Amino acid sequence: MPLQDALIKPKIFIGLDIHKKSWTVSIQTDLFFHKTYLMPSVDEDLFQYVEQTFLSHDVDLVYEAGCCGFSAARYFLNLGWSVLVVNPSDVKTADKERYQKTDALDSKNLFNQLKAGGLRGIYIPSEEYEQFTTLARHRTQVTKKLRQAKLHIKSMLLFHGIVIPKEFDNSNWTKDFMVWLEDIKFSTVCSKIRMYKFIRSEYLEIANQMRAHCRKTQKKDYDLLSSC
Repeated sequence: MPLQDALIKPKIFIGLDIHKKSWTVSIQTDLFFHKTYLMPSVDEDLFQYVEQTFLSHDVDLVYEAGCCGFSAARYFLNLGWSVLVVNPSDVKTADKERYQKTDALDSKNLFNQLKAGGLRGIYIPSEEYEQFTTLARHRTQVTKKLRQAKLHIKSMLLFHGIVIPKEFDNSNWTKDFMVWLEDIKFSTVCSKIRMYKFIRSEYLEIANQMRAHCRKTQKKDYDLLSSC
């Protein structure tokens, strides 16, 4: 029965070594090694090749997580392919592959381990979730820049002997404090204030985008937290 099933629905295993401009593709069927080749990093091109060469095959595909993200994984998942994205440190490497490392060897090693069932994939996020986490990381970076901008302004005031009034000398920068700052007729301070305002406006815009996302995707939890 298993042999009959294999004849009815054959399978191919694809190992991808992904880079910005090119992919190294290694393909193995149930019965034999097909080939390794270099192609442009265009997911539709790989789909067209598989569709023309391996019609009616199930497809198992694997590649290592890296700078190119998960867009390729989502594309192939939407085609009905079985896709694994693996942590590079979880891929076993033989001595030969370790000392003679090439993209072709890497892609072959991936499909061999995929076929043997020795790989465990990591979570493949949706595009919406990935955009949100990217926005959250950007918010962290902007928050750091905002603190740095405040520190630079206060350091410059101290260096030039400008004393901050006691009611403003804290971490909370009020509108009144900004009015006081802008009254200081000092070109470098004015430049740093403009930079601070730009960074703060970006920080507020990111916060608004994150709130809008949470209202849309986590409305119940958002409403509960907002009511507290």
